[in-house]
Amino acid sequence: MSGKSDYLEGQSKRKNLIIDGIPESPGESWEESEYKVRELLRTELQMDEERIEVERAHRMGNGRGADKPRQIVVKFLRFKDKTAVMGRRNRLKGTNIFLNEDYPEAVRQKRKELIPAMKAERSKGNIAYIR
Repeated sequence: MSGKSDYLEGQSKRKNLIIDGIPESPGESWEESEYKVRELLRTELQMDEERIEVERAHRMGNGRGADKPRQIVVKFLRFKDKTAVMGRRNRLKGTNIFLNEDYPEAVRQKRKELIPAMKAERSKGNIAYIR
């Protein structure tokens, strides 16, 4: 049963992105979060934000302190919009903004377990990443 529920959770998060590093305003509404995401698409990623359809964008969880804004979960209307955004994430190098997949909890835990092996390979001079 767990495999099926993991699959369904993965499918429900397929069109989602997690954005980390966008400054947060006190009492920020989901509309303000969505506006900030659209500004990021337009300015940093140089995309036509009118063509990318965002179904919803909101902050995750409770506050993490003034120096660390909460992450934003972005749900796109189409998977290809999410893929197009992820394809331009290299334009964020040098900023403190990061785009990540919204993986199910089981996948996040497995990826976390693989990080030490990835770092060990990188320290040997090998190219290593987690897919």
